[in-house]
Amino acid sequence: MRTKIANNGSDTMTPTPVNRAHPVIELPASTHRVQATTATQAGTSLNPWGIAIDSEHGFVWVAEPGCEPLPKCQTAFPGIIGKYSLADGSFIEDMKEPAGYSSPLFAAVDPNGHIWFTQPTSDAIGELDPQHKIWHQWPVSKNSSPYDLLFDKRGNIWFTEMGGNHIGFFNPTTHKLVETPIPTTNSNPYGITMDPQGNIWFTENREGVSQIGSFTPTESGTISISEHPAGVKQPHLITADKAGNIWYSAAFAGQIGEFIPSSNTNTIYTVTGNICPNPLACYNTHISGIAADAKGNIWFTDSLSARVGYLIPASGAIKTITVPRKDAHPHDGLAVDKYNTVWFTEQNEFELVMWPDGTLK
Repeated sequence: MRTKIANNGSDTMTPTPVNRAHPVIELPASTHRVQATTATQAGTSLNPWGIAIDSEHGFVWVAEPGCEPLPKCQTAFPGIIGKYSLADGSFIEDMKEPAGYSSPLFAAVDPNGHIWFTQPTSDAIGELDPQHKIWHQWPVSKNSSPYDLLFDKRGNIWFTEMGGNHIGFFNPTTHKLVETPIPTTNSNPYGITMDPQGNIWFTENREGVSQIGSFTPTESGTISISEHPAGVKQPHLITADKAGNIWYSAAFAGQIGEFIPSSNTNTIYTVTGNICPNPLACYNTHISGIAADAKGNIWFTDSLSARVGYLIPASGAIKTITVPRKDAHPHDGLAVDKYNTVWFTEQNEFELVMWPDGTLK
């Protein structure tokens, strides 16, 4: 394992959920495919979390659990799926969950524009047909806490079960559910991603485990999981770059890890600079969201230092901006769209932020 130090610049409480009124504005379809060039921000009604980009239909979807899931909310209550314009980040509409649903956390979009989401508090996978305002949900194992999710190249859903220590499979057509145990017990699987070859990778977030896992998805849901050293204490969220290298955030260590499958090696980048000179005794950083852009830069959010920025792997340099409110808590909601526009949520500030390409030089 190699370690690189990147060149530079107490957890916060989540407010009680509140509803914020928005005007409902539907943008003409033609405007969805032309993006603004100025950074914008738009309010959410509940504490926001995961982001899903729908490039085909021109929308950005935000899962709003309205709580701090650890890994569940303290009580079950309906949350919101927020609809925003991909063109300029403007708010369009709140899709409020019906009674019996709870706190959507991460989201993914299928080719029809339906939104699929995890509900760790009630142990369920949900689906929203936004055009017809129709909701469905399916239970998974009790206390499994489904977390991050994605679609594979066949259109099947794979998700982590943080509480159940499984990788879940769900066929959206047949509603077949398969839950495969992870070899390491109590590993707390968290983030999940797919590489360009279609292999799926996930993090094992429990302290002391220090692993990521991988498998080849199948149509049946039957898989064989391999585990790999992560080189960091608690890998959090995970992404793949266009070369197939795997990147993961390392939470309180203030680091980003890279795993190269072809050589089975790690490179660790410290991205806190003078914020946290000693990763073994740091309490003011939490590298959370992670995403790769088209230029090969690795974007990240640091929820405890209120920073958003990117790592340039070739040089180890980082570029960051500290957002205006130090308690904004940019956390797990981070995505880069096909225009190289960066989107992130501010959990405590109730915001979705849009940074067009070039906002951060």
